[in-house]
Amino acid sequence: MNRTKYKSLLITSLVLVSIFSISVSADSDNGINDENFVYSINGYSKFIIHDDISPNSQFNSTWELSITLSDQIGTELLDNPELGLRAQIDIHLGNSDGFIDLNESISFDNLFRQERNWSDSEIGGCCIFDYNPLYAVNGINLVTYPILLGSIESNDTEWGWNESAELIGLSDNRITRILDVPRFGSLIEEIPLNIILPSDWEYTYSAMEEIIEGNPGNFLINRSEANVASNIRVTISPNFSPNALGFRESSGSMIPLSTPTNYNGVCEDSNLDSNQQWWTLSNNGTLVEIHYGDKFSFTPEDYGFLGGQVASIVMHCKDWFNSTSTWYENIVIDSIFPIWDSVISYVDQSGETIFLDSNDDIFSIRSDTFVSFNITANDPNSELPTDITIVSNKTSNYYHNSKDTLDFSDIFYQNEDVNGMHLNLSERHSSKDQTSWSVNLSVSDNAGNTLTRQWQILVLDGSGPTIVPDLIINNNSISSSNLARDGDSIIISLSQSFDDLDAIEDTAWSLTIDGVVIVENVSMDMIDKMVLGPFDSGTHVFSIDSYDSSNNHQNLAFGLAISPNIGVNIEILSTSHEGKLVEGNSVLFSAKLQNTRASPASGQFCVNNQCGPFVGVPAANSDGPGIFDVELNYELANSDVIGTYFQWSSESANQSGTIEVNPSVTIEPYWQSTIQTILFVFTVLSFIVITANRLWGVDSQRP
Repeated sequence: MNRTKYKSLLITSLVLVSIFSISVSADSDNGINDENFVYSINGYSKFIIHDDISPNSQFNSTWELSITLSDQIGTELLDNPELGLRAQIDIHLGNSDGFIDLNESISFDNLFRQERNWSDSEIGGCCIFDYNPLYAVNGINLVTYPILLGSIESNDTEWGWNESAELIGLSDNRITRILDVPRFGSLIEEIPLNIILPSDWEYTYSAMEEIIEGNPGNFLINRSEANVASNIRVTISPNFSPNALGFRESSGSMIPLSTPTNYNGVCEDSNLDSNQQWWTLSNNGTLVEIHYGDKFSFTPEDYGFLGGQVASIVMHCKDWFNSTSTWYENIVIDSIFPIWDSVISYVDQSGETIFLDSNDDIFSIRSDTFVSFNITANDPNSELPTDITIVSNKTSNYYHNSKDTLDFSDIFYQNEDVNGMHLNLSERHSSKDQTSWSVNLSVSDNAGNTLTRQWQILVLDGSGPTIVPDLIINNNSISSSNLARDGDSIIISLSQSFDDLDAIEDTAWSLTIDGVVIVENVSMDMIDKMVLGPFDSGTHVFSIDSYDSSNNHQNLAFGLAISPNIGVNIEILSTSHEGKLVEGNSVLFSAKLQNTRASPASGQFCVNNQCGPFVGVPAANSDGPGIFDVELNYELANSDVIGTYFQWSSESANQSGTIEVNPSVTIEPYWQSTIQTILFVFTVLSFIVITANRLWGVDSQRP
């Protein structure tokens, strides 16, 4: 469409009329002035197609319009539409005296008639068919209601018009027709447009179906509710019978005799068509039931069916045009139930397999026991597989399913209603009931004949108490920031402990430390908050045993590290030197030392006034002292005595000190070493001479 045609459409149809409301302030008593309202537009419009629509043919139709509106709504046929129509007429067609006289009313009526004289249905605001406008060959019949005489301030006066036209349209060669309805802000778009189609034609689709209502062949388009300025497109087509789609909820090839079978159905048709839907049930051609609605459920034996007979189920759909369609099923009735057998067992604490009787309603087993289920089933009425399902309230999605044979194992334990860390102390120390789980078996054949069986699994108390110890010094639990040290006494707290079923006073407790029995078989109140120790540094092994009223036992063993005290205490483990202690020699002095306390330090190993480099002094811990080695290479001078010592300091312990390693080491003079060597050689030679003389000389004992 070109720009000139749009302009003509906008003007002649009173397009973009300014619809406004007059607002005033509230009175002092919060009342609202009578002038505070929105002007309304009332009326109707119709587009009626009289002839059947054939491909590439001409058809006759009718356009009707009746509209009434307040004359305080301005028009863009005149300037200043924001002033309202009465003021516009008085200013632009009259004498601006504040009143509408007869000449002014007639002048506007003539102007309006001239502008509303159209022959193109698109310009008239009606419609476009298969992309082409329809034409009013004989023009339009226009009846106007002139503007009433009087003050331009009148708020209760209206005007309007009626119009009708015989329209001729042309179709193309398509089957589905396209009907476009203008939506560009025209005044007549504020009232609904009624579309009436020829017999056996129906509304098919629109992307703006939310503003369309009514019946498939007679519907309304509420153009004022469209939130976009563009054509509203609707497709129409010859009516087709609804598509009847039914289905049975069960999937087997037969249905059961004594339990309900459920059907659902849908009638697919135009979105505006509300189909009538009903079901019929027949037995060997005899109608036995009629049911209206989209669902149908029946139990065959209630209608006199027998096993082996055939039930005929038909779903019917009838549309607005009385066209009908059906969906049906003929289904054989099965009256024979499946049969099943079971083997249910568990392995007890001694390793023996215990078989449970499936005829019992309650199975009693210890907590945390694996129970094995083996269910077999078959259908004596067919060779089709049977469906075996087990569900339980153990979890929300508990489900085991198989065909003919179901084999699985599962563990059954106490539920969350027993004692646990999720409860406060008083609640977890009280007695609780044993847990009972339900296990529900369902065995179904292909027809849906179903047998059910329910068992209760009672979970016995099978575990000892839960031991939760807390070791306390200085009113705080032992931790990396609150270490137990040499000489500390420790309080043991067991109040956080609990049994899953027993009250805490019904439990018994024993404690050994490093193999020594501290208490044995006592109640909770006799062991809780006991003072233990004092302990020396090292790792001490705690062993806690607890028993409930069912003699279930629990043991908790752990090592507790007792750290040395803060500070530095250096002791000598050993000393040594390499080289002769002779004047002028270079001798390597060394020592092995240990720190028996928990603070690190650093220090120097010294001989007389000569000291070696700084070495680290490791801290002792619960595993033992911090051991370290020191050494210093020292050249011996002519001094008679030298001393070795280790001097240290600890910033963390704010301590320092000196420990004598070897306070007195005697040095031999160089000449004394030479005389000693000569004497040694002389002594050796003398020994050799004496020995030889005794063997071969004068003193020999030979004959």
